[in-house]
Amino acid sequence: MTTIVNTQTWRQPPTGTAIISQSSTVAWRSLVNLKHYPWQLVDFAILPVMILLTITFFMGGQMMGSWQDFLQYGGPGIIAMGAMFATLNTALGFHSDLKTGIFDRLSSMPVSRVALIAGRVLADLLKHTWAILIVAAVAVAIGYRPEADVWSVLGAVGVLLIFLAAISWFMVFIGLTAKSEEQIQTYMISILMPIAFSSSVYIEVETMPQVLQWWANVNPMTYLADSVRALLNGTDIGASLWGLLAWCAALTAIFLPLALRAYRRRLNS
Repeated sequence: MTTIVNTQTWRQPPTGTAIISQSSTVAWRSLVNLKHYPWQLVDFAILPVMILLTITFFMGGQMMGSWQDFLQYGGPGIIAMGAMFATLNTALGFHSDLKTGIFDRLSSMPVSRVALIAGRVLADLLKHTWAILIVAAVAVAIGYRPEADVWSVLGAVGVLLIFLAAISWFMVFIGLTAKSEEQIQTYMISILMPIAFSSSVYIEVETMPQVLQWWANVNPMTYLADSVRALLNGTDIGASLWGLLAWCAALTAIFLPLALRAYRRRLNS
């Protein structure tokens, strides 16, 4: 941690360059731990892979006639949904770090509190990137075929990471305010699952009851699934990207300050 420790004091707010440097160091500390706990990478990938295989083989044929047709439509959305569910690891990770006192030790150093949180989020985004590649490889292995060029595929990964970065601040807030790991998992079931299943991840919005179509059309998962699907299948992305970016900006603007406030409260409690 010598990179973090410098001549700053809490009375001298760190500069933007210092925050970036400190965030990178915190992220590196989290990634170095993978040498001792490599199964963390499995945690990030196993849930998205299981969702992809289960939904495709057990439900895909019922929804679209054959699981192959469903995979071509639902594959991109399921990859996106699995990545969203994997952000639960961010909430659990922050909760664990608080319980074990890791953040208490780091906070005694002259390091920006923003860097402590941003560094952990950055490390998790790198783990998500690995998980996305694994899930995409599994999707291709069972029959999914993207119809776009390599730049569009990279664009789809970029769109996913932008959304994951935004929703990670919500997960940080949950991890810092939840009283137990069980409560965090309850939040996931009660919030993330309704969002995922009321979107265009599995079925087209037009097939839903009229009363549900309004919500499905503004659902962030619909914007995400449609954006990733359009980029991978080489179709017009339309307004989906702008809707998704609006949701990302809103999530960041709301939950980044709340996460920092919750962190300060935990340190002062």
